[in-house]
Amino acid sequence: MPEATVAEIYDAIKDVPRGAWVALADQPLRILVYGPDAVKVTDEAREKGEECPILVRVPEKETTLIL
Repeated sequence: MPEATVAEIYDAIKDVPRGAWVALADQPLRILVYGPDAVKVTDEAREKGEECPILVRVPEKETTLIL
């Protein structure tokens, strides 16, 4: 099973508001839900059927991306 690359994740989250937490599905790579609270975002992704979502936070500035 192929895994999402950093470039693919960056491309997927580029239009999400800065500072938001994002839950992504890996196959195919897509945004499940995003919001200000990581726990709520994770819970909502699981409610949508994604047992182990990819969770990332959109950087506050364009120069940082921590995965």
